[in-house]
Amino acid sequence: MTVSKNPFVFGKIVDEDHFCNRVQEMHDLQQNVHNGYSTWLFAPRRYGKSSLIKQVFKRTSDVKTIYFDLYNIETIDDFARKYSNVLSKELFNWKDDIKSLTSSIKSYFENLSPQISFDENALPTLSLQKQQLNKQSDLETILSIPEKIAQQKNISICIAFDEFQEISRVNSFIIHWMRSKFQNQQRVSYIFLGSKQSLMEDIFTNINSPFYEYALKMNIKPIAREELFKYIRNKFEENTILIEDDLIDTIIDKSGGHPHYTQYFASVIFDMLKAEPNIKKEELIEKWINKIIDSQSVIFQNIYDDLSNNQRKVLWAIAMQPEELFSTTTRNALKLPPASSITSSISTLLKKDLIEKVEKSYKVSSPVFKEWLIRL
Repeated sequence: MTVSKNPFVFGKIVDEDHFCNRVQEMHDLQQNVHNGYSTWLFAPRRYGKSSLIKQVFKRTSDVKTIYFDLYNIETIDDFARKYSNVLSKELFNWKDDIKSLTSSIKSYFENLSPQISFDENALPTLSLQKQQLNKQSDLETILSIPEKIAQQKNISICIAFDEFQEISRVNSFIIHWMRSKFQNQQRVSYIFLGSKQSLMEDIFTNINSPFYEYALKMNIKPIAREELFKYIRNKFEENTILIEDDLIDTIIDKSGGHPHYTQYFASVIFDMLKAEPNIKKEELIEKWINKIIDSQSVIFQNIYDDLSNNQRKVLWAIAMQPEELFSTTTRNALKLPPASSITSSISTLLKKDLIEKVEKSYKVSSPVFKEWLIRL
């Protein structure tokens, strides 16, 4: 008997078969890439930013596209070497003979002692022999390479920096060096993706930031409810497992339209219905919610224990979704601290990525954490 594989994918880059909607976002990004406009966009972690960019790049044929993740970059030297390696792989013809390739690479990575070596699979790779790559001149040499190649080859290039807010953690000077080089580039555009709202806004909306008004802002919103509903139903139908409409509604209600959690919640329901097709809906929902909370309760408890009393109260209140957090009625009903302490707590919770701002209100970033908080 063939066992149906769970069709819901979460926690990693998804391919086209598991990519839900984002038609408008892909269109807008493709237009920006085609027109040579740089773009910055924020979305919470696991919202599908990386998958979105890779789908856009996959559909882009008139512009050379390059993806670089800053998440695990630790130092200027680390950035310089890893970024150089990506640029070399994407922009040089490694099918050339070694002599031609070496000559070409040396002409671009001047003064950085570039060397072609071979890995364990006998494939050529770039290494920079200079002991430390941490000077402004070193970075500017590397940052200038895409524009030089684009001009030489008469092509356009778009480079996506994922988790761009991490650049400030690596070194506060890098964004100054980047801006000084990027602003004069005619054939290279950039996409800056970030998952920390306050840091991304500080980089692109703070008048004192080098990147102030440098790129067009684009928001990634929750996927439309009807699109998520259709996606979930289709996945269940493709695997001949029955699911009631109101159960799909419950999944979307609990996930808040968050792509990762919608896929995660649906995957748990899928496995439970496959194992117990006749289980009653009320029992299923209770088991399902308990299962997803239990899987992360230790993590949530540790997070909660590290918060001050005021931060705990404000976080719990946000999970309860009051109409007006700062109103006297809400503060009295939920035993919240004075307005100044609420503001201070919100600032800390935002920096910890535990909550996010949505228009004029706030919500708990993780819908699973929200459920855990509600049950305290």
